Amino acid sequence: MSPKDEIENVWKKGKAREVDLATVTGEDLQAIISSRVKKELKIVSQFVWAAIGYQIILYAFLTHTLIRHWGDMQIMLLCIAGGAFYVPLTVALIRRVRTLYRCSSEAPGSPVPDVFHKVEGEYARLADFFRFKKRMDWIGVPVSCAIIVLVTFTLFVEGGIEGNALGSLAVFAVWVGLSLIAIHAENKKRFISPLRRLELVLNDLNRS
Repeated sequence: MSPKDEIENVWKKGKAREVDLATVTGEDLQAIISSRVKKELKIVSQFVWAAIGYQIILYAFLTHTLIRHWGDMQIMLLCIAGGAFYVPLTVALIRRVRTLYRCSSEAPGSPVPDVFHKVEGEYARLADFFRFKKRMDWIGVPVSCAIIVLVTFTLFVEGGIEGNALGSLAVFAVWVGLSLIAIHAENKKRFISPLRRLELVLNDLNRS
């Protein structure tokens, strides 16, 4: 192929690409960006289901222990107190999840501004949920670790908490530390990265 033919082919491809871009409508743009937003929210959904699953396991553990050791006042009080202390965290989580996934209103006409406000709203809700999660982690992680350590040492370790104060404290500290390390990695994957990608989408829309 001669250089002239190569230049002509490159020119034709460039014109065809311009035609394709010109045929992208507002609805197409809205669908593309909505798909990107849904992808980020799907990543966050993985945390939500994992958090709900963890809390179900915790309640199941407390309920099983309560029933199995019915009549042992110390164990019963530990289980009831642990469940009662954790219930407000579960209620707060459910309320925040409902807020996170509520549908944003979309007005007809001028699709690009509507898409921008929709993405901006999703970004704001996700950022607000992330702030809530960080506060909940600082409360929920020590509480759940303390509940499990207290019940476990009371049931399975001779002398209980009173006879193994240093050991139980060491297990609690290690458990909390490992949980915080896992949470840091989880936050980066499930929240920080999606927020950054949504911020890039907002920047692209601002430049459009």
